[in-house]
Amino acid sequence: METSTEMDVNEETAPTASEANDSMDWMLTNYDAAASKPQSLEEELARLQILRSYLILDSEREFPFERLTALASRTFGTPIALVSLIDLGRQWFMSNRGLGDLRQTPRNLGFCTHAILSKNDLFIIPDASVDPRFMDNPFVAGEANIRFYAGAPLIAPEGYKLGTFCIIDTKTRPEGLDFESKQNLREMSAMAVDILVARRQKRERETEKNSQLIACSAHDLLTPLSGIELSLSLMKDDEALMEKLSEENKKGILQASKCSDILQQICRNVQTTFTETKSAFESAFSMSMPETVNIDDLVQKLYAILEPMPKKVPVEISVDSDVPKEILSDGSKIFRCAMNYLVVAATRTQTGMVKMTISVEKHDERKRASLVVKCEDTGPSIELDAYERLFKPVSSNLESYNDGDDEQVSLELALFSVACQMDVIGGEFGFRARQLGDSESNGLGSMFWFSTPFSLPLTKEEEAILLPRKMQKTKLTHADASRFHNAISSMLGGSSESAITKNQVVERQKRALVIEDSEMVRKMLVKALTKMGYDVIEAENGMAGLEELQNTLFDITLCDFLMPIMDGLDCIQQYRVWEKVDRPWFTQRIVGISAHATELDVERGRGIGMDDFLPKPITTQHLTDLLATDDQIAACKRLDTIATKALEEVQEQPIRKRRKTSMEPEFGVQRTCLILASSSTAMHTEMTEKAVQECNWQSTKAHSDDDAWTLLKMRTWNVVLVDDSFAGLIEEFRQWESKKRVTRQGNIVLMSENLDQTTSSKSFIAPDGIDRIIGKPVNREALQRMLDVCD
Repeated sequence: METSTEMDVNEETAPTASEANDSMDWMLTNYDAAASKPQSLEEELARLQILRSYLILDSEREFPFERLTALASRTFGTPIALVSLIDLGRQWFMSNRGLGDLRQTPRNLGFCTHAILSKNDLFIIPDASVDPRFMDNPFVAGEANIRFYAGAPLIAPEGYKLGTFCIIDTKTRPEGLDFESKQNLREMSAMAVDILVARRQKRERETEKNSQLIACSAHDLLTPLSGIELSLSLMKDDEALMEKLSEENKKGILQASKCSDILQQICRNVQTTFTETKSAFESAFSMSMPETVNIDDLVQKLYAILEPMPKKVPVEISVDSDVPKEILSDGSKIFRCAMNYLVVAATRTQTGMVKMTISVEKHDERKRASLVVKCEDTGPSIELDAYERLFKPVSSNLESYNDGDDEQVSLELALFSVACQMDVIGGEFGFRARQLGDSESNGLGSMFWFSTPFSLPLTKEEEAILLPRKMQKTKLTHADASRFHNAISSMLGGSSESAITKNQVVERQKRALVIEDSEMVRKMLVKALTKMGYDVIEAENGMAGLEELQNTLFDITLCDFLMPIMDGLDCIQQYRVWEKVDRPWFTQRIVGISAHATELDVERGRGIGMDDFLPKPITTQHLTDLLATDDQIAACKRLDTIATKALEEVQEQPIRKRRKTSMEPEFGVQRTCLILASSSTAMHTEMTEKAVQECNWQSTKAHSDDDAWTLLKMRTWNVVLVDDSFAGLIEEFRQWESKKRVTRQGNIVLMSENLDQTTSSKSFIAPDGIDRIIGKPVNREALQRMLDVCD
């Protein structure tokens, strides 16, 4: 019978109420009711959840805690000093000066258990042998011979008592502790909490950094993937080229296209998860996206991944006859789990075979059926002592399952990925050694499996009834709405509006503008749009794109979000303001494109004038769908009807830019000011930021060199206010700017304490890279004058 190994992730899980009730021996019955404040079960579970969030239980000894207990033992003259954490059913010692290798004791026998219930900030027992709560305690009556105890609770920032910092002696101390000693004990307890908090913050920063690295890598992969996908799409659509290719070459193009689709989906899932959760590595798997999964397509994708891989044995994937052709589940996670099993099996197996079977396990009527995927290989057997490490996070101390460390790492990562994926969608997974009865080959090898519940997708009739209800609660893009309209029309036997456009006579050359900083993506988009009959203009940044938008009318504009010199959102915003004044008779259709824009970014883009959005990578099919939407057809019709000489002149000659004075309204566009100041001048920074906002400017601030670099390189700001401490960074930025930018960042203003507010800055020589100087602290009137000049 197949048995699954227990999954272990890097996040400790707080016990449930039922688990707490199952082991009630942790509860005290002999506490001092008058001096104690008992906790309810709900309060205790909340406390345990906070304790587990520190990920410290059962960890190795750490020097900061050992150093602190050693100091306490010397300071108080006690043989024992502890950092004790109260878990469910036990008290566990993070540091135990004087107790040797002992790391935990039963909770109901611990002095610290009483201490965290005490109403007082210190819990002191002068002589435990005469205290009715402890006289029968085995640590008092036995060899340990505990007599004196004093403990201060470890109070977490969340307000819960996680344990105690305590000192213990084998001699009685009738006088207890004097005032100074009590204060020392309190401060040492606070120091232990500080170490705990700092430890957790460091771990969070490290895991956040790892998550960012993964998300950034996914984003960086999407840009070249866009070029690959567009190139493959254009090749597949080129009938003349495809006729010249052999069947083997055609098959290679189709395989490359499938692999590209798979990579895009994986990268986008990782990236979407990071932007929405921004948590540790396991949360990169924490979203489940139910969808219609075609089993035949799933198998073909698996073959497409495996076929180009070097392998020494045949790989077979079989599907039982009772498996539905389509199921409703998370297709991405099912594919990734199956892919991980197959890739590892094919890599490890040198002789014999690798076989994957897909079947259905039916439950009773109260449960859904499950899709069961088994992967059998005849590779080297996995040693018994390695079983417990399967499906767990990658170990830092590598011990090979077989001969190669690389294979071991691959196996660990693959199985941990399966565990994370299945945990999210409520699936099960496991392993067992391969048996003689599994196939005709020998008994060597392994059998890995997973199962996940699924539902059957709705029929067309059910969709026709339910989709209108869903749409009342769903925000659709124009492309989504168009596809839904066409699907319903065909379902009901009606005609689509697209029939009208077939007889439309287009007498002019359609024009498109592509604003994109990646040359590869830009060229691919230009090639695709040109093939669709568009005359395409290119712009490598937002500033160049803004100029083209002001010079020419386009049927459609594709604008990237993040670009040097001027980003896409600034370009769109500034163009819409210009359009309102200088071209009120025409609204340019602009579609945002990005590989990593969040829903918030997209909504912001729509708010400032973006008409639609396409996520990268963009295929020819995506462009075809976009150009077939009702809004795009209407935009083309508007240009078709503007067939006058005035329009031709507007298209061929630059439209005069109307010069605005500083007193004219900007129609909602806020000028931007970047403030660079260290955290040590927080009060001055807040005053400066408030003054900038009172001048009706938008402000952004940075306190560290890294943040300052990121913001300076991100875009061109209207004004940059720089504190003295950042003057050196500006000089480095100017050097970078001279090599990497076309447009120079202007209006970098130094805030200097050496300049009196009444003194003209002209009498001062500004440091290299600085354009102006203003006195510090910043005066409201002087700031207003300076901003007016800069504007």
